[in-house]
Amino acid sequence: MIGLTVPQISLAGLLFLAAGYALVGSIRLIPGKAALAQDLFQALLSMTIVAGSLLAIFLLGTWALVPALLLLAGRAGFEAAHVRLGPNMAAAGGAVGLALSLATMLWPVLALVFAGGWCLLLARFVMVPAPRDSKLWKWVELLLFPLIPAAILSWAALNPDLRPAILITYILIETFDSYALVAGKMFGKTKAFPVLSPRKTIEGLFGGAVCLVLTALVAALVLGLPVAASVAAACVIGAFAIGGDLAASRLKRAAGVKDYPVVLPKQGGILDILDSWIAAGAALGMALFLLGGG
Repeated sequence: MIGLTVPQISLAGLLFLAAGYALVGSIRLIPGKAALAQDLFQALLSMTIVAGSLLAIFLLGTWALVPALLLLAGRAGFEAAHVRLGPNMAAAGGAVGLALSLATMLWPVLALVFAGGWCLLLARFVMVPAPRDSKLWKWVELLLFPLIPAAILSWAALNPDLRPAILITYILIETFDSYALVAGKMFGKTKAFPVLSPRKTIEGLFGGAVCLVLTALVAALVLGLPVAASVAAACVIGAFAIGGDLAASRLKRAAGVKDYPVVLPKQGGILDILDSWIAAGAALGMALFLLGGG
């Protein structure tokens, strides 16, 4: 679909990681920035563990992706239900997440059904005022994110035509997050989302967005990909990445907690780590399929 294979994309991901370490090293050379460089190095180290694991899973192929995606969906449902419905309902959330993802794997047409249902639920949620503290509405929130998006992501990642794009989505999200983190720590002053995500700044997001678009532009020119489509895809990925992050943050704020149940120290839960990929991967995968790319 995009003219690139999973091994080629994985190699590009490793090169981006190497560039990240080089950037952190250069920041350390700036007078007075040693503490910042150390902070960024710790974040990059955690990112390397996650990215390396994900790249390895994609390289191993379908037999590794199936259990990994089911584990992702189940864990995402567990964490979301844990904070929104309470610890006693966490297992139920995990079971629903796993069941929805398994359903899209066994019957791919259900991904389209789930996407349509997601749109209807979102319209109902946004357009019709109603009390949002009932258990039913809390389940609607969980279906909107992360349950249905995780199921669609599972379908897209197992579609051979869409799989490279889903992996590229992850790499671009990590690129965006890294650029935004560096820009935010160096220049950030104005909070972008004071309530939902107080650590994000307008300066950081702007820096991340500009660098993301430039990365997509350079990659398109080097690899001979359509420039306009590559830049547009990067913008879509960036927008949905922020949306996924805010959706995950909203669930935490509604529950009055700072992090999801921890999977990795200093990273938090799976929804602290892969929230943006769940949202952006699902959105881009479905968009490409509907446009004839899958």
